[in-house]
Amino acid sequence: MGQPPLAARRAPRLIAIGAALPGVGKSVIASNLAVAIAGLGRQVVVVDLDLRGPRQHALFGVAAADGPTERATGIRNVRLWSGAGRVARAHDAAARREILLELAALDADVVIVDVGAANRDDLWDFFGGGAARLLVSTGDRPALEATYAFLKGAALRAQRRYGGEARAVLAQFSGGLVGNVIGSPEEADKFHAFARIVREHLGIPLTAIGCLQKNPRILQAIAAGKPLLARRGLDDEVRAFHQMAESILSEPINSSSDCALDGPTADVATFPLPVDLASYERKHPRFPVDWAATLELPGGVTDVRVVDVSEAGAAIETTLHLRAEDTAVLHLYQLDGQPAVPVVVKNIVPRLGRVGLAFPQGGAAVLAIVLAGRTRRVAP
Repeated sequence: MGQPPLAARRAPRLIAIGAALPGVGKSVIASNLAVAIAGLGRQVVVVDLDLRGPRQHALFGVAAADGPTERATGIRNVRLWSGAGRVARAHDAAARREILLELAALDADVVIVDVGAANRDDLWDFFGGGAARLLVSTGDRPALEATYAFLKGAALRAQRRYGGEARAVLAQFSGGLVGNVIGSPEEADKFHAFARIVREHLGIPLTAIGCLQKNPRILQAIAAGKPLLARRGLDDEVRAFHQMAESILSEPINSSSDCALDGPTADVATFPLPVDLASYERKHPRFPVDWAATLELPGGVTDVRVVDVSEAGAAIETTLHLRAEDTAVLHLYQLDGQPAVPVVVKNIVPRLGRVGLAFPQGGAAVLAIVLAGRTRRVAP
Protein backbone atom coordinates (compact mmCIF):
# COMPACT_ATOMS: atom_id res chain seq x y z
CA MET A 1 0.00 0.00 0.00
CA GLY A 2 3.03 2.28 0.23
CA GLN A 3 3.96 4.75 2.94
CA PRO A 4 1.16 6.72 4.61
CA PRO A 5 1.08 10.49 3.89
CA LEU A 6 3.42 12.61 5.98
CA ALA A 7 0.52 14.30 7.78
CA ALA A 8 -0.55 10.92 9.16
CA ARG A 9 2.94 9.81 10.15
CA ARG A 10 5.05 10.46 13.18
CA ALA A 11 8.08 12.71 13.01
CA PRO A 12 11.10 10.68 11.90
CA ARG A 13 13.50 9.17 14.36
CA LEU A 14 16.68 11.27 14.38
CA ILE A 15 20.09 9.61 14.68
CA ALA A 16 22.99 12.08 14.79
CA ILE A 17 26.43 10.57 14.23
CA GLY A 18 29.54 12.51 15.19
CA ALA A 19 33.14 12.13 16.29
CA ALA A 20 35.66 14.05 18.34
CA LEU A 21 38.32 13.74 15.63
CA PRO A 22 38.22 13.55 11.82
CA GLY A 23 39.26 10.40 10.02
CA VAL A 24 37.73 7.78 12.35
CA GLY A 25 35.23 6.45 9.79
CA LYS A 26 32.12 8.30 10.97
CA SER A 27 30.70 8.87 7.47
CA VAL A 28 31.27 5.27 6.42
CA ILE A 29 29.43 4.06 9.51
CA ALA A 30 26.55 6.49 8.85
CA SER A 31 26.09 5.29 5.26
CA ASN A 32 26.16 1.60 6.14
CA LEU A 33 23.89 2.05 9.14
CA ALA A 34 21.41 3.76 6.82
CA VAL A 35 21.41 0.75 4.49
CA ALA A 36 21.00 -1.64 7.44
CA ILE A 37 18.00 0.30 8.76
CA ALA A 38 16.50 0.58 5.27
CA GLY A 39 16.78 -3.20 5.01
CA LEU A 40 14.40 -3.43 7.97
CA GLY A 41 11.74 -1.71 5.88
CA ARG A 42 12.23 1.87 7.07
CA GLN A 43 12.34 4.88 4.77
CA VAL A 44 15.73 6.49 5.51
CA VAL A 45 17.12 9.91 4.62
CA VAL A 46 20.86 10.46 5.11
CA VAL A 47 21.68 14.11 5.84
CA ASP A 48 25.25 15.23 5.23
CA LEU A 49 26.14 18.07 7.61
CA ASP A 50 29.90 17.62 7.52
CA LEU A 51 30.99 21.19 6.82
CA ARG A 52 34.66 20.44 6.21
CA GLY A 53 34.42 17.36 4.03
CA PRO A 54 30.96 16.11 3.01
CA ARG A 55 31.38 12.55 1.79
CA GLN A 56 27.98 10.91 1.65
CA HIS A 57 27.50 11.63 -2.06
CA ALA A 58 30.80 9.86 -2.84
CA LEU A 59 30.02 6.93 -0.53
CA PHE A 60 26.73 6.39 -2.37
CA GLY A 61 28.23 7.08 -5.80
CA VAL A 62 26.06 10.11 -6.67
CA ALA A 63 26.96 13.61 -7.82
CA ALA A 64 27.58 16.31 -5.21
CA ALA A 65 24.85 18.91 -4.78
CA ASP A 66 24.77 22.34 -3.20
CA GLY A 67 21.84 23.04 -0.90
CA PRO A 68 19.22 20.75 0.64
CA THR A 69 18.50 18.83 -2.56
CA GLU A 70 17.05 15.39 -1.93
CA ARG A 71 18.32 12.71 -4.26
CA ALA A 72 17.93 9.00 -4.81
CA THR A 73 20.91 6.80 -4.01
CA GLY A 74 20.03 3.77 -6.08
CA ILE A 75 19.48 1.81 -2.87
CA ARG A 76 15.97 0.84 -1.87
CA ASN A 77 14.49 3.04 0.89
CA VAL A 78 17.58 5.31 1.12
CA ARG A 79 17.67 8.94 -0.01
CA LEU A 80 20.33 11.63 0.42
CA TRP A 81 19.79 15.21 1.64
CA SER A 82 22.80 17.53 1.49
CA GLY A 83 22.55 20.51 3.80
CA ALA A 84 26.17 21.21 4.75
CA GLY A 85 26.54 24.19 2.44
CA ARG A 86 23.36 25.83 3.64
CA VAL A 87 24.24 25.30 7.31
CA ALA A 88 27.73 26.70 6.72
CA ARG A 89 26.22 29.89 5.29
CA ALA A 90 23.90 30.40 8.28
CA HIS A 91 24.96 33.54 10.15
CA ASP A 92 24.12 32.52 13.70
CA ALA A 93 22.89 29.66 15.90
CA ALA A 94 19.25 30.66 15.43
CA ALA A 95 19.56 30.40 11.65
CA ARG A 96 21.32 27.06 11.93
CA ARG A 97 18.64 25.77 14.28
CA GLU A 98 15.91 26.82 11.83
CA ILE A 99 17.56 24.78 9.10
CA LEU A 100 18.03 21.74 11.30
CA LEU A 101 14.41 21.89 12.46
CA GLU A 102 13.53 21.03 8.89
CA LEU A 103 14.96 17.56 9.50
CA ALA A 104 11.93 16.69 11.62
CA ALA A 105 9.69 17.49 8.64
CA LEU A 106 11.46 15.21 6.15
CA ASP A 107 9.31 12.48 4.66
CA ALA A 108 11.07 9.54 6.29
CA ASP A 109 10.90 7.05 9.12
CA VAL A 110 14.52 7.57 10.12
CA VAL A 111 16.85 10.52 9.48
CA ILE A 112 20.56 9.82 9.91
CA VAL A 113 22.65 12.98 10.27
CA ASP A 114 26.37 12.91 9.53
CA VAL A 115 27.83 15.69 11.72
CA GLY A 116 31.36 16.75 10.85
CA ALA A 117 34.30 17.18 13.20
CA ALA A 118 34.48 20.86 12.19
CA ASN A 119 30.95 21.45 13.48
CA ARG A 120 30.89 18.68 16.05
CA ASP A 121 29.25 20.87 18.71
CA ASP A 122 26.09 20.69 16.61
CA LEU A 123 25.74 17.23 18.18
CA TRP A 124 25.02 18.95 21.52
CA ASP A 125 23.47 22.18 20.22
CA PHE A 126 20.73 20.86 17.97
CA PHE A 127 19.88 17.31 18.99
CA GLY A 128 18.06 16.74 22.28
CA GLY A 129 14.80 14.99 23.14
CA GLY A 130 13.89 12.09 20.88
CA ALA A 131 17.24 12.04 19.09
CA ALA A 132 19.94 9.42 19.45
CA ARG A 133 23.56 10.59 19.41
CA LEU A 134 26.21 8.13 18.25
CA LEU A 135 29.91 8.81 18.74
CA VAL A 136 32.47 7.03 16.58
CA SER A 137 36.05 6.45 17.73
CA THR A 138 38.98 4.26 16.95
CA GLY A 139 40.70 2.44 19.78
CA ASP A 140 43.99 4.34 19.77
CA ARG A 141 44.76 6.50 22.79
CA PRO A 142 44.50 9.97 21.12
CA ALA A 143 41.03 9.15 19.73
CA LEU A 144 39.69 7.84 23.03
CA GLU A 145 41.15 10.78 24.97
CA ALA A 146 39.63 13.25 22.51
CA THR A 147 36.29 11.47 22.73
CA TYR A 148 36.38 11.64 26.53
CA ALA A 149 37.17 15.37 26.41
CA PHE A 150 34.27 15.90 23.99
CA LEU A 151 31.90 14.08 26.34
CA LYS A 152 33.26 15.98 29.32
CA GLY A 153 32.42 19.17 27.46
CA ALA A 154 28.82 17.93 27.21
CA ALA A 155 28.78 17.23 30.95
CA LEU A 156 30.05 20.77 31.65
CA ARG A 157 27.32 22.21 29.44
CA ALA A 158 24.77 20.30 31.49
CA GLN A 159 26.23 21.63 34.76
CA ARG A 160 26.10 25.22 33.50
CA ARG A 161 22.54 24.94 32.25
CA TYR A 162 20.90 22.66 34.83
CA GLY A 163 23.03 23.01 37.96
CA GLY A 164 22.14 20.34 40.50
CA GLU A 165 19.83 18.65 37.98
CA ALA A 166 22.65 18.02 35.51
CA ARG A 167 23.08 14.34 36.33
CA ALA A 168 19.35 13.70 35.93
CA VAL A 169 19.40 15.39 32.52
CA LEU A 170 22.49 13.48 31.37
CA ALA A 171 20.82 10.24 32.47
CA GLN A 172 18.37 10.78 29.60
CA PHE A 173 21.19 10.69 27.05
CA SER A 174 20.17 8.40 24.17
CA GLY A 175 22.72 6.90 21.86
CA GLY A 176 25.99 5.10 22.21
CA LEU A 177 29.58 4.49 21.16
CA VAL A 178 30.73 2.75 17.98
CA GLY A 179 34.26 1.39 17.96
CA ASN A 180 35.89 1.32 14.55
CA VAL A 181 38.93 -0.26 12.87
CA ILE A 182 39.86 -2.67 15.64
CA GLY A 183 42.45 -5.34 14.97
CA SER A 184 40.87 -8.27 16.80
CA PRO A 185 37.75 -9.18 18.81
CA GLU A 186 39.82 -8.89 21.99
CA GLU A 187 40.39 -5.19 21.30
CA ALA A 188 36.64 -4.53 21.38
CA ASP A 189 36.61 -4.67 25.16
CA LYS A 190 38.49 -1.37 25.41
CA PHE A 191 35.38 0.38 24.09
CA HIS A 192 33.20 -1.29 26.71
CA ALA A 193 35.78 -0.28 29.34
CA PHE A 194 35.80 3.28 27.99
CA ALA A 195 31.99 3.43 28.21
CA ARG A 196 32.14 2.26 31.84
CA ILE A 197 34.59 5.08 32.64
CA VAL A 198 32.27 7.63 31.03
CA ARG A 199 29.28 6.32 32.98
CA GLU A 200 31.15 6.40 36.27
CA HIS A 201 33.04 9.69 35.94
CA LEU A 202 30.74 11.82 33.77
CA GLY A 203 27.30 10.42 34.52
CA ILE A 204 26.49 9.89 30.83
CA PRO A 205 24.92 6.44 30.25
CA LEU A 206 27.16 5.64 27.30
CA THR A 207 27.00 2.10 25.91
CA ALA A 208 29.26 0.49 23.32
CA ILE A 209 26.64 -0.64 20.81
CA GLY A 210 29.01 -2.09 18.21
CA CYS A 211 32.62 -2.63 17.17
CA LEU A 212 33.94 -3.04 13.65
CA GLN A 213 37.17 -4.76 12.69
CA LYS A 214 39.56 -3.74 9.93
CA ASN A 215 38.07 -5.13 6.74
CA PRO A 216 39.44 -4.71 3.20
CA ARG A 217 35.89 -5.07 1.85
CA ILE A 218 35.01 -1.72 3.43
CA LEU A 219 37.86 -0.03 1.53
CA GLN A 220 36.72 -1.73 -1.67
CA ALA A 221 33.17 -0.48 -1.07
CA ILE A 222 34.40 3.09 -0.57
CA ALA A 223 36.36 2.94 -3.82
CA ALA A 224 33.33 1.52 -5.65
CA GLY A 225 30.99 4.25 -4.38
CA LYS A 226 28.61 1.77 -2.81
CA PRO A 227 28.18 1.01 0.93
CA LEU A 228 29.41 -2.37 2.11
CA LEU A 229 25.89 -3.47 3.05
CA ALA A 230 24.62 -2.73 -0.46
CA ARG A 231 27.15 -5.13 -1.97
CA ARG A 232 27.11 -8.90 -2.07
CA GLY A 233 28.62 -10.93 0.72
CA LEU A 234 28.07 -11.53 4.40
CA ASP A 235 30.80 -11.12 7.01
CA ASP A 236 31.20 -10.06 10.65
CA GLU A 237 31.07 -6.34 9.86
CA VAL A 238 27.83 -6.75 7.90
CA ARG A 239 26.37 -8.63 10.87
CA ALA A 240 27.61 -5.92 13.24
CA PHE A 241 25.82 -3.20 11.26
CA HIS A 242 22.60 -5.19 11.27
CA GLN A 243 22.87 -5.73 15.02
CA MET A 244 23.46 -2.01 15.59
CA ALA A 245 20.46 -1.14 13.44
CA GLU A 246 18.19 -3.51 15.33
CA SER A 247 19.52 -2.28 18.68
CA ILE A 248 18.90 1.39 17.83
CA LEU A 249 15.41 0.79 16.47
CA SER A 250 14.44 -1.37 19.43
CA GLU A 251 15.10 1.52 21.81
CA PRO A 252 11.79 3.29 22.46
CA ILE A 253 11.52 6.97 21.56
CA ASN A 254 10.77 9.04 24.64
CA SER A 255 9.93 12.46 23.23
CA SER A 256 8.99 13.72 26.70
CA SER A 257 12.56 13.27 27.92
CA ASP A 258 15.16 15.84 26.97
CA CYS A 259 18.92 15.97 27.03
CA ALA A 260 19.29 19.39 25.44
CA LEU A 261 22.86 20.58 25.90
CA ASP A 262 22.86 23.73 23.80
CA GLY A 263 24.72 26.70 25.13
CA PRO A 264 28.21 28.18 25.16
CA THR A 265 30.90 25.82 23.99
CA ALA A 266 32.71 24.12 26.84
CA ASP A 267 36.23 23.67 25.53
CA VAL A 268 37.97 20.85 27.35
CA ALA A 269 41.63 20.18 26.75
CA THR A 270 42.55 16.64 25.79
CA PHE A 271 44.31 14.89 28.66
CA PRO A 272 44.91 11.26 29.59
CA LEU A 273 41.82 9.40 30.80
CA PRO A 274 41.09 9.91 34.52
CA VAL A 275 41.81 6.24 35.23
CA ASP A 276 43.75 3.45 33.60
CA LEU A 277 41.63 1.98 30.79
CA ALA A 278 43.05 -1.50 31.39
CA SER A 279 41.71 -1.53 34.95
CA TYR A 280 38.18 -1.29 33.51
CA GLU A 281 38.62 -4.00 30.93
CA ARG A 282 37.27 -7.45 31.50
CA LYS A 283 39.69 -10.13 32.60
CA HIS A 284 38.35 -12.39 29.84
CA PRO A 285 37.81 -11.07 26.28
CA ARG A 286 34.28 -11.13 24.94
CA PHE A 287 33.43 -12.41 21.47
CA PRO A 288 30.44 -10.91 19.62
CA VAL A 289 28.03 -13.58 18.35
CA ASP A 290 24.47 -13.80 17.12
CA TRP A 291 22.92 -16.98 18.51
CA ALA A 292 19.38 -17.99 19.32
CA ALA A 293 19.01 -19.64 22.73
CA THR A 294 16.52 -20.24 25.53
CA LEU A 295 16.68 -19.12 29.14
CA GLU A 296 15.18 -21.56 31.59
CA LEU A 297 13.81 -19.77 34.66
CA PRO A 298 11.91 -21.13 37.66
CA GLY A 299 8.70 -19.79 36.10
CA GLY A 300 9.23 -21.15 32.59
CA VAL A 301 11.37 -20.95 29.46
CA THR A 302 11.82 -17.91 27.18
CA ASP A 303 13.62 -17.35 23.88
CA VAL A 304 16.63 -14.99 23.99
CA ARG A 305 19.32 -13.75 21.67
CA VAL A 306 22.98 -14.13 22.68
CA VAL A 307 25.09 -11.18 21.47
CA ASP A 308 28.47 -11.92 23.08
CA VAL A 309 30.22 -14.56 25.16
CA SER A 310 33.33 -14.80 27.33
CA GLU A 311 34.70 -17.15 29.97
CA ALA A 312 33.00 -14.97 32.58
CA GLY A 313 29.52 -14.90 31.07
CA ALA A 314 27.30 -13.82 28.21
CA ALA A 315 25.18 -10.87 27.13
CA ILE A 316 21.66 -11.53 25.91
CA GLU A 317 18.80 -9.50 24.49
CA THR A 318 15.32 -10.22 25.81
CA THR A 319 12.00 -8.50 26.40
CA LEU A 320 11.64 -10.34 29.70
CA HIS A 321 11.90 -8.25 32.89
CA LEU A 322 14.74 -9.80 34.89
CA ARG A 323 16.32 -8.71 38.15
CA ALA A 324 19.91 -8.76 39.35
CA GLU A 325 20.86 -12.07 41.00
CA ASP A 326 18.08 -14.01 39.25
CA THR A 327 19.31 -17.53 38.46
CA ALA A 328 18.57 -19.52 35.32
CA VAL A 329 19.97 -22.03 32.86
CA LEU A 330 21.07 -20.88 29.41
CA HIS A 331 20.45 -23.47 26.67
CA LEU A 332 22.54 -22.92 23.52
CA TYR A 333 20.74 -25.32 21.21
CA GLN A 334 22.41 -24.01 18.04
CA LEU A 335 25.87 -25.17 19.16
CA ASP A 336 27.31 -28.65 18.84
CA GLY A 337 26.34 -30.70 21.86
CA GLN A 338 23.64 -28.12 22.77
CA PRO A 339 25.41 -27.02 25.98
CA ALA A 340 23.31 -25.86 28.93
CA VAL A 341 25.01 -23.78 31.64
CA PRO A 342 23.80 -22.19 34.88
CA VAL A 343 23.81 -18.36 34.81
CA VAL A 344 23.21 -15.47 37.19
CA VAL A 345 21.87 -12.07 36.13
CA LYS A 346 24.55 -9.46 36.90
CA ASN A 347 23.48 -6.26 35.12
CA ILE A 348 20.58 -4.95 33.05
CA VAL A 349 20.37 -2.19 30.42
CA PRO A 350 16.59 -1.72 30.11
CA ARG A 351 16.62 0.72 27.19
CA LEU A 352 18.47 -1.83 25.03
CA GLY A 353 16.73 -4.89 26.40
CA ARG A 354 20.21 -6.24 27.17
CA VAL A 355 21.10 -8.40 30.15
CA GLY A 356 24.55 -9.44 31.36
CA LEU A 357 24.77 -13.02 32.61
CA ALA A 358 27.61 -14.52 34.66
CA PHE A 359 28.75 -18.13 34.53
CA PRO A 360 29.11 -19.07 38.23
CA GLN A 361 30.74 -22.36 37.25
CA GLY A 362 33.44 -23.08 34.73
CA GLY A 363 33.96 -26.41 33.09
CA ALA A 364 33.92 -27.99 29.67
CA ALA A 365 30.55 -26.53 28.64
CA VAL A 366 31.74 -22.94 29.21
CA LEU A 367 35.00 -23.56 27.36
CA ALA A 368 33.05 -25.04 24.44
CA ILE A 369 30.85 -21.94 24.29
CA VAL A 370 33.85 -19.59 24.29
CA LEU A 371 35.64 -21.65 21.64
CA ALA A 372 32.53 -21.52 19.44
CA GLY A 373 32.40 -17.74 19.89
CA ARG A 374 36.07 -17.32 19.03
CA THR A 375 35.83 -19.62 16.00
CA ARG A 376 32.76 -17.87 14.63
CA ARG A 377 34.57 -14.56 14.66
CA VAL A 378 37.58 -15.75 12.67
CA ALA A 379 35.76 -18.08 10.29
CA PRO A 380 35.57 -16.84 6.68
